[in-house]
Amino acid sequence: MIRALKYLLIILGAALCSVLFIAGAWLLPNIVATDTDATYELRGRYKPSTDGKTYLVIEHDNGGGCGTLSVDGKPWPYRLNKAGEIAPGTRTIRCGTEIAIEIKPGNIHYFDYWGP
Repeated sequence: MIRALKYLLIILGAALCSVLFIAGAWLLPNIVATDTDATYELRGRYKPSTDGKTYLVIEHDNGGGCGTLSVDGKPWPYRLNKAGEIAPGTRTIRCGTEIAIEIKPGNIHYFDYWGP
């Protein structure tokens, strides 16, 4: 009985170590990838721009099959992951669906989430 309990504890310990290792392997890249200067929100993140101007960077195009990416009803002239100067305030991004985001003045706003 003691021997069986001993083996059970060894198996449970190994399983716990495996779970912790997998969790660490998943968390470490996510922690390293975070932008420490940025403030994170549901739709992305923002951080102060170096020149005091306001920019938008669209990092995700909602799957890509949505046609023309537009901001406030006008085609967005910049590629994905490229900053474009924009007026601060509430802006509407459209690509298959429409999302309104608040862009604060003097910041670079990185948009990356189309979900609900």
